[in-house]
Amino acid sequence: MRNNKKVNKLKKIFTKKDSIPNTSFNQNHSINDLLNYYSSLAIYHPDLIVIFSRDADIVTLDSKKASSLFGITINHKNKLKDFLSEQNYDLLSSIFLKTLNGKSEKCSIEVKNKKDKSMFLALTFIPIINKEEVEGVYLIVTNITDKVRLKQQLTLNEKHLNYAQQIATVGSWEYQINEDKLFCSENFYNIFGLEPDNYISMENPFKLVHPHDKEDAYEKVRDAMIYGKNYTNQFRIVHGKTLELMYIKVQAEVFYEDRKPSKIIGVIKDVTYETQLENQLVDQNENYRNIYNNLSSGIWMRETIGGKFLFVSKGLEKILDIPVSELYINPKSWYDMIHPNSIPKIERCMKKLEVGEGFKTIYQFQSNNGKIKWLLEEVVPKIDEHGQVTNIFGLVTDVTNEMEIKEKLIYLANFDDLTGLPYQKSLFQQMDLICKDDTPFAIFSLDLDRFNIINDSLGYSIGDEALKFIANRFVELTPKDGYLARLSSNDFIMIYKNFHDKEDVYNLARTIIKRISEPFIIQDYELYVSTSIGITFFPEEGREKHILLENAHTALYQAKREGKNKYQLSSHLADISSYKKYVLDRDMRKAISNQEFELYFQPQVDSKQEFICGAEALIRWNHKEWGMISPGEFIPLAEENHMINPITDWVIQKVCSHLYEWKAKGLPIKPIAINIPPARFLKTDLLQFVKEQIEQYQIDPSFLEFEITESTILNNEIGIYSIIQSLKELGIRFAVDDYGTGYASLASIRQFKPDTLKIDKLFIQNITHENGVDRGIISATLHLSKLLDMKVVAEGVEEFDQLSFLKQLECDVIQGYLFSKPVQINEFEKLLTIGYLKPKKTNRKPLINERRRFFRFEFSVPLLGQMTIGEVNGNKVQLGNTPIIIDNISLGGLKIHSNLKLPINTNMKFHIRFTLLYEEFELSGDLKWVNEEDNGLFSYGVATTLNRLAEDRLASVINKLSTLRRNNEKIPGTEFVYEDVQTYFRKE
Repeated sequence: MRNNKKVNKLKKIFTKKDSIPNTSFNQNHSINDLLNYYSSLAIYHPDLIVIFSRDADIVTLDSKKASSLFGITINHKNKLKDFLSEQNYDLLSSIFLKTLNGKSEKCSIEVKNKKDKSMFLALTFIPIINKEEVEGVYLIVTNITDKVRLKQQLTLNEKHLNYAQQIATVGSWEYQINEDKLFCSENFYNIFGLEPDNYISMENPFKLVHPHDKEDAYEKVRDAMIYGKNYTNQFRIVHGKTLELMYIKVQAEVFYEDRKPSKIIGVIKDVTYETQLENQLVDQNENYRNIYNNLSSGIWMRETIGGKFLFVSKGLEKILDIPVSELYINPKSWYDMIHPNSIPKIERCMKKLEVGEGFKTIYQFQSNNGKIKWLLEEVVPKIDEHGQVTNIFGLVTDVTNEMEIKEKLIYLANFDDLTGLPYQKSLFQQMDLICKDDTPFAIFSLDLDRFNIINDSLGYSIGDEALKFIANRFVELTPKDGYLARLSSNDFIMIYKNFHDKEDVYNLARTIIKRISEPFIIQDYELYVSTSIGITFFPEEGREKHILLENAHTALYQAKREGKNKYQLSSHLADISSYKKYVLDRDMRKAISNQEFELYFQPQVDSKQEFICGAEALIRWNHKEWGMISPGEFIPLAEENHMINPITDWVIQKVCSHLYEWKAKGLPIKPIAINIPPARFLKTDLLQFVKEQIEQYQIDPSFLEFEITESTILNNEIGIYSIIQSLKELGIRFAVDDYGTGYASLASIRQFKPDTLKIDKLFIQNITHENGVDRGIISATLHLSKLLDMKVVAEGVEEFDQLSFLKQLECDVIQGYLFSKPVQINEFEKLLTIGYLKPKKTNRKPLINERRRFFRFEFSVPLLGQMTIGEVNGNKVQLGNTPIIIDNISLGGLKIHSNLKLPINTNMKFHIRFTLLYEEFELSGDLKWVNEEDNGLFSYGVATTLNRLAEDRLASVINKLSTLRRNNEKIPGTEFVYEDVQTYFRKE
């Protein structure tokens, strides 16, 4: 009750005079004096004064001052919530309670007035004390907005000064985000070449930013405006007045208001001169690079000790027998090839580098081709002012011929110092010896899968111990009269002689895989290792050591490609596919001299006027046994057996000769596109060879267009770009084939600058699909090409809808069966004479009319069978089986599916095996027709020849099958394929 009386007393003092009770004169006199005092204080004080009672009610305030300050009328404490945030209201309430304890308090807050503009206020809370009791609270409200703004301006000036001290010749700027007002210094306008103004929009300077840099620059500013990210950036501009290309560096910092980014303050600097100096330095470095690449010694530069290579000269590639690209990708590959004897010496040298000392040493090295070399290497570190190694430079010289310790070299060339096993030289001697005898033997090429993980994660010490342990296991597993050698780091060769049959060989392979996969302990580490094995046989798969080893290695590569930890045969007798590959590989080397290759030409047609504007040269191989072979079958094989370069040169020479003949005949000359594989660019004689053909046949280079894949332009090999540029300077045009199916970036397209992009038929075939993805890709490609002034060729156009869509998008050139299939030279010359082509609907898949004299049983679910070749040109062959799927069967033949392209009506006899109702059948026959289906599958008609006994057996089974179907009964004892045909062969 006492507190309430005090509050009431204070309220009475500040009520109007006529409401004050009239008691004694002395009491009225003192109250009036106190009233006049406080009223005078509230009215004449320059700041706003609010007097609160103990319960926080507003007793008195100057309404004019309050309205002028806040823009609203305040007559109750609840009004304070209209412009105070919840956080500020809680703060002031807390301070008010503290003041009631008799202590003055101060604070500063930020508020919004009625116009939603920020104000900064200083608040002083003073207790009203009467007779040692707090009767209420004075609140003095002072507007300090100008002072705060001034302080912010001083801070801004200070930041500008700091930036100016960091960057010479700068321009400063301030961007008001909400108002899109950019305030700039005079030098800012000078740097950009803009006319000075009070302020401009942010869009004005962005109009001068280089198109290739605009998106990144926009993103930096956008992140600053939205997320408040400070940033530093560098970009190019075109000067607004001089149109010079300039390089600008910018540094910016974001300032907040109400916890949101409100403005960005920054500084720009013209760094054109510095950037041009850097570019000159790059050119100078390129000159040095050319010099280094022509030295016999190897020169290299690393970024750190054991780090990535920054530069590797061509000389080092010849010394190490490692492609330069491999060293850039895998810097450790060099170290992995250092002989174990030399590793301790190299490690001691590396410790010198760590303390900033250079070294010169001679060490032993096994190059990529297995040759033992001695290398003299001198390494010099670059030290910064802090004594830290920043770069490392090295000079490597092959000093093998200069080494005088011949005995040691002979030993190290024959035996592995780590495992004690024979090395490559001893292996070759052994193979030369046993190859002189006709006794069959098998060669195992063994490779430890992912063994480098042990070296990289646990170190070479543990890796070497593991290698010795595994080598001992190989020794234990080697047959008594066998032979074991170590080829390189984790590659071994095992020779198995005097086996009973090939099943013994396969059992040994399975045993090796099982034993090697068993875990073992090295220095308390439990290690798991697996091995892949490639197997080849003497004499049926080769009589010379290099061929045998290459066959075994090819099989090993296939085993690793199929998932590792398994064995694979190189035998061409394994199945039909292996036999066909063997025959093609065998005959390919003579195909050029035997004139078995032939060029077909598929016309390219102008989309608007439909005249022939060029053609693509497509090679075919007319094989004597397998018929017409498409490049999709033999080109990958040519890349494996290194015949791809001679074949490519044959195509170039043949196209040049045809161009010469057409000119002599007076035929219209059109550009001819030639596919050039990536491997051809790796040989430096391509440019010279093309020059010779152009000079010999006196043709215009512009009539040659080299088609390259995206993988070629992705290759960062400097030599490839150099050759391509030289060919372009010669006048050769370039096209990117199958564009969109690889991983070429826009940056590589920008650097390479092709004349033509060829849209792969994969996208063309799906134009009519509802999802529209392929249409979008084609549209984007065409748009990009037009911007980059490149011609676009659409491949694989077969439908009128496809042609209509491409015409609407103004695709330049059409190529596909809708106009013409690939044709032979005589037919193409006729087309050149006509000069134009009209689109015509063609059926690439002719309907096959199966005609058989006997009843044909159609399987509701296809039957699984096996097929092999039994005879070629009257000679019997023994091959493994290849899976097939059988659609129907009769006494006269079968319809089958296969993923193999097989010859029709040739001197090749086939054997087909299958099981029906628990009975096994083996039928012999010929292939009579073929139908090419989608996704690399083929259906064949097989005419079979049966003796009377086999015919009776098969007729009885077919009758039983028909009865079971009529009775709707399940067919037992038969292996059917219940999955989609494509899925089945994809798994196979």
